[in-house]
Amino acid sequence: MRLRHELFAGLVVLASTASTSLAADGLTLPKDVVLPANVAVAIYLPNQVREFRSVFRSASGFQTTDSVQLGNTFEETTLESARHFFSTSFMYEAAGTSGYGLLIAMHPTVKSEDRQQLVATAHYAVFNSTGVSVLKGDSVVRWAPGFGGYNPDVMGRLTEQVINRTLTDIVAQLRPTADKFPTGEKTPVNLDLLVDKDHAAMSGTGFFLNGTGQLLTAAHVVHNCTVIDVRLGGNALPATVTASSALLDMAVLDTHVSSEHFLPLRHEGRLELGENVANIGFPLQSVMTDAPTVTRGTLSSRAGLTGSLGQFQFSAPIQPGASGGPVIGARGDVVGVAVGTLNAQELLKQGVLPQNVNFALEAQYVQKFLRNNGVAFTEGAADPHVSADVPIDNVLPAVVGVRCYQ
Repeated sequence: MRLRHELFAGLVVLASTASTSLAADGLTLPKDVVLPANVAVAIYLPNQVREFRSVFRSASGFQTTDSVQLGNTFEETTLESARHFFSTSFMYEAAGTSGYGLLIAMHPTVKSEDRQQLVATAHYAVFNSTGVSVLKGDSVVRWAPGFGGYNPDVMGRLTEQVINRTLTDIVAQLRPTADKFPTGEKTPVNLDLLVDKDHAAMSGTGFFLNGTGQLLTAAHVVHNCTVIDVRLGGNALPATVTASSALLDMAVLDTHVSSEHFLPLRHEGRLELGENVANIGFPLQSVMTDAPTVTRGTLSSRAGLTGSLGQFQFSAPIQPGASGGPVIGARGDVVGVAVGTLNAQELLKQGVLPQNVNFALEAQYVQKFLRNNGVAFTEGAADPHVSADVPIDNVLPAVVGVRCYQ
């Protein structure tokens, strides 16, 4: 299948400053702007965006039956575009970045609008070498499918357009030069200014392990986060990862704030099939209030997914955002930590509709992980037959929402 260039005839470019754009897009920059500007520029992109790669493309930029290769990552495309605008450009890293004159934080998103067109938006913020904000804005590119065929590299094309749109806006408005924005020593930048605090990249649940402010959550909730915060009583506490295991999907966070409430882990021993359990979590944090959700069920099986380590199955319903939440026994101890659920949508394609098939890492494996990393915790009663039902209200203060920002 060969594609024709006219497939992009439906590409429409919009921007916050309508008078600025690239000559390549049929528009012009002010005549007195000379490119590339003699400025060293560091660019911050969210971690989940940096490695995003467009679909297969040929060396000429279009897919053919003869020569096919992977498209550029967003990071590669961004740096390639930036080199046309600035004499020096590189990715901003939290540690080890060279000195710069300007720091550009860029947050791109792509969404479908009314099922008629794709809309790529890049929110950007620009800082000088001392960390002072000098510009903020949004760039927008819209693509609507035209007639005569389908373009498999729409995402790649939108990526290039929205990046060029953003860099054009910045150059046109700031007219940067080495004199206006000299390269300075790397000044620590408040990472809260670089990340998108309005939209969490990931959210989950955690619970305090001890009185020193250390808590446990699922590792995938805090993977590649630039900023992490813990929602406790309406307050957002900054947190850092101090231990993590991708194999177990466990991570320890430290808030450096003492906690009056924390949960004991089930004493090492065999789980009881059919015992009543409750899952506490903060699901769907983008639309729900900052209040925990409690669901109840039973411990259904001592086995998890094929190939999993130390997982058991439980039936208490969970929703996205419940990962890392405690699965609580009747005595108020943590019998496991919620780590996942079956993908009902995929199984439905096979004619199977699973109901409340969820998985948690068993407490004894959690304890081994914590001991190996020198993290303090408490154990529940050794005798599993001791009857001491704990009201769920006594457990709730130790459970928190966790949000990851990039």
